Amino acid sequence: MKGWESHCKKCGLCCHEKVIVDNTLVIDLDTYCEHYDVKTKTCKIYATRFIDSVRCKKVTLAKAMFAPYLPPTCGYVEWAKLKHIRFASLRILRLIHSKTPSNADDPDIFLDQYFY
Repeated sequence: MKGWESHCKKCGLCCHEKVIVDNTLVIDLDTYCEHYDVKTKTCKIYATRFIDSVRCKKVTLAKAMFAPYLPPTCGYVEWAKLKHIRFASLRILRLIHSKTPSNADDPDIFLDQYFY
């Protein structure tokens, strides 16, 4: 993998359902694309994802610069920040489990990461 795609960390967060609520980007770790492999946390069809999946969208330079739905941990976003060309509003990143039984003592149920 060379060039632009080399910025991708293959974290899989873009494969999950997400919503922006006020200044918070909420990513549901229990709801994801049908091609997402839960065990490896990668896409099963990565090489052909733009052809075989209607919902998969390429992260372009413009998206890296402006897209509010990309998490701050995204490799493209980190690259844009390093180049001082990231202009999207800073948000709190909240990772949630919507289907996993809640356990208040489990720190992985809700994980807020603050980015200001």
